[in-house]
Amino acid sequence: MFTLIVITPETNHPNEASILSKLVQDYSCSIHIRKPGFSIEDYKQYLQTYNQLLPHFVLHEHHSLAKEFPVKGIHLKERDRMHSVTQDRDAKIISTSVHSIEDAANLTHPFEYIFFSPLFKSISKYNYGANQTYDALKEMASELKKRTSIPIIGLGGIHEENIALVKKCGFDGAAVLGSVWLDSDPAESFHRIYTSVQ
Repeated sequence: MFTLIVITPETNHPNEASILSKLVQDYSCSIHIRKPGFSIEDYKQYLQTYNQLLPHFVLHEHHSLAKEFPVKGIHLKERDRMHSVTQDRDAKIISTSVHSIEDAANLTHPFEYIFFSPLFKSISKYNYGANQTYDALKEMASELKKRTSIPIIGLGGIHEENIALVKKCGFDGAAVLGSVWLDSDPAESFHRIYTSVQ
C-alpha cells in the first residue's frame, strides 16, 4: 500500500482547519504538524483547536506536548537525531528525516517510516533540490531497500504529475506540502494527487 502524508505549511493557511478536517475525514491520512516558528504556547493553542484530529497528528516541534495531547507521535528532524537532542522518551517516535542512503542505513530506532528528500525540485523552498530521472529514482529506492527495512516516504517537489513515478520507482509513500498548500484549492489538489496513485 502506497502511503500519502500531508505536512502542514509553516504559517497557518486561512482555511487550514477545514482543509485538515476534510483530508482526515476523506482519506484518513497522517498529518505532520510542522510549525518551526511557533512557540510552545502557539503550538498548544493550535493543537487545542483540533480535538478530533489529534490521533492523526505527528509533531515536528515541541515534542513534550505529545504527553498533553493524544497525538499519533513525534517526528525527529535530522539535527534532533544526529545531535542527540533530549527527547521525551514517553512520546512515541514515529518518523525521522534523512538525506542520504548512508544515513538511512545507520538508523537504529525502529521508526514506522523515514522521510527521504529531496526527490525533486522543491515547490515550497526556493532553489532547493533537483528533478531526478526515472532511472536515478529507481536506483535510489532500490539502494534504500537494500540498506534498511524501514518504509521510505519520498519528499520534495512531489505533485500530481510526478507522484506516480515515485510509486513506480519503489518508494513506499510520499509526503506532500507545497503542491497542496500553494494551490488555490488545497483539498482538491490533494484529491488529484491521491487519485494519481490509486
